Amino acid sequence: MNTELEFEQQSQKMSCFLPLTLLAVSLLAILFFQVSLLISQKSLLNNAIEQGKPGVQQSQQVQAGLSNLLQDVMAAAQNDKDAQAIIDKYGIRPVAGAAPAAPAQQ
Repeated sequence: MNTELEFEQQSQKMSCFLPLTLLAVSLLAILFFQVSLLISQKSLLNNAIEQGKPGVQQSQQVQAGLSNLLQDVMAAAQNDKDAQAIIDKYGIRPVAGAAPAAPAQQ
């Protein structure tokens, strides 16, 4: 009788060990999966940034070239009626405080 009571107490103690262990293992598995996803996303993001750098450089060169062209047209408009007509037609106005753009590298 005594051993039967001990067996029941021991089985009650053991009954919560297995579910808690399975819960802990499943949480660790989910955590590992999430960390591996983050690592792969980080590498994909770094690759996308590296692939975008040439496009950014090219757009900066185009912007510098267009800025220089605009300044040339503005300068020519002071003496040339055709250039002044272009400025009036498209409503080109100098931006206050705009510094001259660096020459485009080719």
